[in-house]
Amino acid sequence: MVKRGGILIWLISLGFLFYAGASGDLFASQGKALDESQIKAAISSHIEKHMTWPKGSIRITFPSGIPEIPPLLENCILEVKENRNDEFIGNRLYQVRIWHKNRFYKQLSVSTRIEVSKELVLSARPLEKDQNITAQDILVVKKWFSRLPQDLITDPEQIVGKRLLRSIRERSTFTPGMLSEPIMFKKGKIVKIICDNDTMSISTLGLAEEEGAFGATVRVKNISSNKIIHAKVIGNSVVKVEL
Repeated sequence: MVKRGGILIWLISLGFLFYAGASGDLFASQGKALDESQIKAAISSHIEKHMTWPKGSIRITFPSGIPEIPPLLENCILEVKENRNDEFIGNRLYQVRIWHKNRFYKQLSVSTRIEVSKELVLSARPLEKDQNITAQDILVVKKWFSRLPQDLITDPEQIVGKRLLRSIRERSTFTPGMLSEPIMFKKGKIVKIICDNDTMSISTLGLAEEEGAFGATVRVKNISSNKIIHAKVIGNSVVKVEL
C-alpha cells in the first residue's frame, strides 16, 4: 500500500493534478507559492468533478474571501474535503487541508456560493384570467438560482394551450396551480358528439349542458333523442362517447 507521503511527493512532481483520496480530492500547487487563486481553483475543480449539473451551468463565488495564507508556502498539497449529501447549490462550506513538505500544515474553512443556470418560462406580456395561452404569450430565459425553484414550470409545452386561472403581469413565472385545461365550449353551445369504438364511428349533434374544459367529462343533451349523456371533451366543440 502506498503511504500518504508517497502520494504527496508523486502529485507534486506531476503539477496541478488531482488524486481521488478516500477522504477528499487532492490538488498540487504547481511548485509555486500558495495563493488564493489556487485555493479557489481546487474547490471549483472539486465541485465540478462531483456535481450533477451540466458542465458550464454553474458559477462559483467566494463571498467571504479566502482565509489568510502564510506567504512563500511552496509545493503544497490541498485536500478538499467531501461534503456528504452535497447538492452543490447555494451557500456551502468546504474544508481545505493544506499539506506542506509531506506534513499536515493547516485547515481552512472556505465559504462558497454556488449558482446554477436554468431555463425559466415567463409571461411575455400581461395576461388576463381565463385566457388560453399561446406560444406568443411566453418567453424562455436563463436565470441563476442559488436554490432550486419550487413548483415553477420550466417547460413551455406544459404552458402553451392551457387556460390561465388568474391575471398576471408581464415577466411573471408560472406554477401548476395557475393553469387549467382550456375551455372548448360554453354552456348552451351546439357540440358534435362522436360515438366511437374499434369497429364503428357515429356522429350527431348535442347541446352542452355545462361548460366543457378539454379532457373533462360533461353532460350533453342529444338533440335527436333529447337524452342526457356523459361525454369526454376532446376538441373545440367536440365530445366523444365510448360505445
